Amino acid sequence: MVLVKPAASLRLADVLTSSYLALSSKENPFGLSGVKKAAVLVVDGLGATNLRARSGHARWLSQAWSLRSLEADSGFPSTTASALSSLTTGVLAGSHGLVGYTIRDPDSGQMINHLKDWNPPVDPGTWQRQPTIFETSAGEGIPSLSLGEPRFEGTDFTKAVWRGSEYRGVSGFRAQAEAMREFFDTNDRGLCYLYWPALDRTGHSSGVGSDAWTHRLEDLDVWCAELNSLLRDDEGLIITADHGMLDIAPERKMVVEAGSALLDGVEAWGGEPRVPQLYISDPGAVDAARDAWQETLGVAAVVATREQTIDENWFGPMGPGVAPRIGDIVLACVEPFVIYQASTASPASLRMVGQHGSITATERLVPIIPLGAWA
Repeated sequence: MVLVKPAASLRLADVLTSSYLALSSKENPFGLSGVKKAAVLVVDGLGATNLRARSGHARWLSQAWSLRSLEADSGFPSTTASALSSLTTGVLAGSHGLVGYTIRDPDSGQMINHLKDWNPPVDPGTWQRQPTIFETSAGEGIPSLSLGEPRFEGTDFTKAVWRGSEYRGVSGFRAQAEAMREFFDTNDRGLCYLYWPALDRTGHSSGVGSDAWTHRLEDLDVWCAELNSLLRDDEGLIITADHGMLDIAPERKMVVEAGSALLDGVEAWGGEPRVPQLYISDPGAVDAARDAWQETLGVAAVVATREQTIDENWFGPMGPGVAPRIGDIVLACVEPFVIYQASTASPASLRMVGQHGSITATERLVPIIPLGAWA
């Protein structure tokens, strides 16, 4: 099995948990010291491999990272919806239930794209099954503020994953930094979340090897230094990411057309191009479908049944009712390779260069950069 086994036992799921526990000077998985104010900045798409490869273009970040050289496993699948849910709940996908970018609701049979509208048929209050760190913090009288783009305000994903905090739509990195500073200045204790998606978008459109992505990283490097300068002695901040990314050449994009024998019995196609999840109409045909896909893909991917992924702990411990959300077959790409179904692939998705979601270290390992009181 090629699932990532990080050298350290650090998980992205423990970052916000540790930051919250540090507000009460409690023991925590990251060993963070006690602080009055704590913040976490998630840079979407800034994988550890990606940052290391462009370290010369992010000298401030790279130097800050080198002080402790920490990395964490974002978990599987290495996709934003799953990883951010793990961050804000402190548990892996099998427990919070967002086990993919797009998955099927077992009750209605409808496909749920976690970054678009969920209703109908599922309720954000119950589909994401776990209490958030923000809810736990609020129960102890510690306020929390989540900062992101205005377009995310009020979405189903925000309602499910940031519940318990005040979500504020703020455009631009510097504006988020100013909002964090204002929040800290007006509270004796506080937990703040910041999110910057621009690097991920540029990676998808141009690739992580592009000049455009490098320029985005250079901007981020300047802004993070400015953010660090805003911290007081009793405040800590961690910079991290939700996943890494790798570039996919056009000839490494497999498009499965209607009528292909590989689609026999496939009644729904979920997941994303690096890790499609296929739902098979006949339970008795699952093993044969798995074998056909594995024979076709060879070493480019690991093909596993739902039961295999659960037995091998791909998603972490399974909560009640979560297993049926996973595809009957999971196609986990390990080479720089992606798989599309022609009838469900959008033109924008087909054009994407940088991609993620699967089980490789490049996609799953993210930097952990403690700043302020935690540096």
